[in-house]
Amino acid sequence: MKLDRLIEELRPEKVEGKTAVEVKGVSADSRGIQPGYLFVAVSGRDRDGADYIAQARDRGAVGIVLREFTSSVNSNLAQIKVTAPRRALAVLSNAIFHHPAAGMKMIGVVGTNGKTTVTHLARSIFEAAGISTGLIGTNYYGIGQRRLPAELTTPAPPRLQELLAEMKGANSSRVIMEVSSHAIAQHRLEGIEFQTAVFTNFSRDHLDYHRTMEEYGAVKTGFFQDFSRGEIDPGTKMAIINNDDHLGRKILQMIKTPVITYGLCAGADLFASDVTLSRGGSVFKLHWKDSVYQVLISLPGRHNIYNALAAIGLGLNEAIELPEIINSLQDIRGISGRLEQVDTGRGFDLFIDYAHTPDGLENVLGALREIDYRRIIVVFGCGGDRDETKRPLMGEVAARLAERVIVTSDNPRSEDPEKIINDILSGIPRPDKRVMAIIDRREAIEVACNQAGPGDVVLIAGKGHERKQIFRDTSIPFSDRDISRDILGKME
Repeated sequence: MKLDRLIEELRPEKVEGKTAVEVKGVSADSRGIQPGYLFVAVSGRDRDGADYIAQARDRGAVGIVLREFTSSVNSNLAQIKVTAPRRALAVLSNAIFHHPAAGMKMIGVVGTNGKTTVTHLARSIFEAAGISTGLIGTNYYGIGQRRLPAELTTPAPPRLQELLAEMKGANSSRVIMEVSSHAIAQHRLEGIEFQTAVFTNFSRDHLDYHRTMEEYGAVKTGFFQDFSRGEIDPGTKMAIINNDDHLGRKILQMIKTPVITYGLCAGADLFASDVTLSRGGSVFKLHWKDSVYQVLISLPGRHNIYNALAAIGLGLNEAIELPEIINSLQDIRGISGRLEQVDTGRGFDLFIDYAHTPDGLENVLGALREIDYRRIIVVFGCGGDRDETKRPLMGEVAARLAERVIVTSDNPRSEDPEKIINDILSGIPRPDKRVMAIIDRREAIEVACNQAGPGDVVLIAGKGHERKQIFRDTSIPFSDRDISRDILGKME
């Protein structure tokens, strides 16, 4: 695509240099620049993209998109001045891949917790009904029968648009996407108009980035305000909102689209009652309009009933018959890293879960508390270079809901693992003989398994599906699931 045509779509403040050139791609990472690419200089948390213009130029960039012109660029190289480089990156990516979302029904799932489970359940329901559906989420990117490793929950615009183009090429008629707060704040979704949007819940997370809960909440509500606008008639859209969540009720007051509300309270359009929880899953009565259905799901925990209700709402919005939706849910046997059970063969249960927020950990431990276990042993840590304020809160939750707590490393990144552990322990009243700290995560899991006896349950929380552990600028292979199986296999 010619640069001058892209400039027409971008509508920048000012352009200098040669624009009658062919553009082959776009990147905000100078290391990803190839001959014929545009380089977009965005500011990150630690680095400014403008510092890498020379590297992008030397790698063959044909143009630089930036906030202010610079003399370090060759006079023949195009400089494109914009007020919002991140938004420009999304607009350019969308145009270069020929607006792939057009012609597919875009479904966005927003919320602190539950996005991965909702998208997985909904895709399974859609596919069982013969609706070809792409998936973009934390666990994987689904294109037809292929599952690609996910780098980010919602990828950066060039990768996002590339995935959408592949999904369109695979004849997907729907795309269901986890929409992260970072993606919203960083304008990664610019140019994509969603026809359906789900709100799961809102609780503390990402305050290292959003600074305050008010700012974090405003990002979520802002998505739904934009959803209510756009070129598509709001009357043809559908919002599916958790009516039991305080921010969900606020969103209901501001949106102008049709709505399906869901929850565990009778005031919702779609609600569950007569809930029975067990280690093998949950049974509940589903109320929709004047009908009541019995539903069985193999996902344990009250929080997964909420997730199932959201997925049911998505299925109903696609005109799939409710008995067919219920049958599809019953066939789903589990989701990687979401209360995923590992067979111990030793009289105690072991679950792996991605819970990495205070609310997420409370949901999962609460789910296990409602099952008749003798003791709960939890192993968890907190990620480095992330919201520090949630660490003591997670310590408090663990000590309140588990009989044994082993605090360990998660992904320390650039931080000292011992410092992170001490932050967590600061939320636990001391001294507490039920609590111990073990920096090495494998050792912590091994200690938990050796402490567990018949009737106990071990929960390994925080990393879920992840397959590596990050230390500063390096990472090592590490899967909670694989490590647990290895430990269990070696136990006498």
